[in-house]
Order: sequence, then C-alpha cells, then structure tokens
Amino acid sequence: MSVAPDRIRKRLARVFMIMFPAKSGEEIPEATMENTDGWDSLATLSLFTLTDEEFGIKLGLDLIGETKSFHKLEALVIEKVG
Repeated sequence: MSVAPDRIRKRLARVFMIMFPAKSGEEIPEATMENTDGWDSLATLSLFTLTDEEFGIKLGLDLIGETKSFHKLEALVIEKVG
C-alpha cells in the first residue's frame, strides 16, 4: 500500500521536529546539515532510526553519509513506501 507524498512529508516533518525542536514547521522542509544546529552524523543515525519506526521501514545504513537534507531523506522514504 503506497502512502501519498504529502502524508509522507507531514509524518517526516514530525520526526524532524522531535530531533530539532528549534526548527519551525516552515523551516523543516529546507533543513540541511549545514543550516541545522546539532545535525551531525549521530543525529542522522537517530533520524534514520526514528524514520524507520515512523514508517515501518528499514533504511539502509549505507545511505547515511549521503543523507544531508530533509529532501534527501524524504526521497528515500518515498522510494520505500510511496
């Protein structure tokens, strides 16, 4: 069963709000490692874990190094569940 992209975005935004509460809802879709305080490799691992739990998927840990933005993580989730 596929999930609509707008629904994925909303659910993923909630995950980001848990990880980065200082970011506003409007800022989340534009979040990157460069513009988000506290987003480092450990935070990316936590994002993957929370995203896996939220969507009931398993993101490959081999993708952590290249996942440096909300958009990239969103694309990975859409690929898995969309």
